[in-house]
Amino acid sequence: MQTISRKLSPVDAAALQKFLSDPNRPEGTLQYNELQGFLFAIASSPETVPTSDWLPLISDDEDIDFKDEKEAQKILNNVMALYNQVNTAVLQRSDELPPGCEFKEDLFANFDEEASISQWSRGFTIGHDWLSEVWDEYLPEEMDEECGATTMVLSFFSSRQLAEAYFKESNPGRNRSGKTLENFAETVRELFPSALASYAHLGRTIFEVLMQRSPE
Repeated sequence: MQTISRKLSPVDAAALQKFLSDPNRPEGTLQYNELQGFLFAIASSPETVPTSDWLPLISDDEDIDFKDEKEAQKILNNVMALYNQVNTAVLQRSDELPPGCEFKEDLFANFDEEASISQWSRGFTIGHDWLSEVWDEYLPEEMDEECGATTMVLSFFSSRQLAEAYFKESNPGRNRSGKTLENFAETVRELFPSALASYAHLGRTIFEVLMQRSPE
């Protein structure tokens, strides 16, 4: 089956969103905004990741259950169109939030399971963790701290529990400093756009250096 490279239209985006959220999909199937975060991690990888490697992870390595070949062709084309959209943003080192993702005014509402930012962060975390060995292999030691800080920001809203762990780690003397989780979350929200650009820049820069060394 051949996929077609094209832009993702709003109609196709809605169709993909509906397909992924269908109860017939396997448990653990990425939702649309989770898929955007996952693809961001894939596109930002220091090493090219073959489509055949990451595609099964969308449904947690389970059969995604297409009803027929026509539906399979349509959905796979939409997935690839979304990947191309995400990849373009990565190549541009864009600091814009992904389409359909926005922060809620109530900071803690962004931890809700259905919140777009929380979903995006969960998908990003899945992708980054899956590629952790690639990052460990190629990330220069002097960039380790920057990468860690950037990853923290982008994964922060994936869960309240993880956010609290980050907060405790970053503020060992928090009782004396007077800082709160809300203050910390506000700072993370402000840093989120620049973290998008920074993570993409780190991954693509390493990729480009590796390509210069070994074009094959």
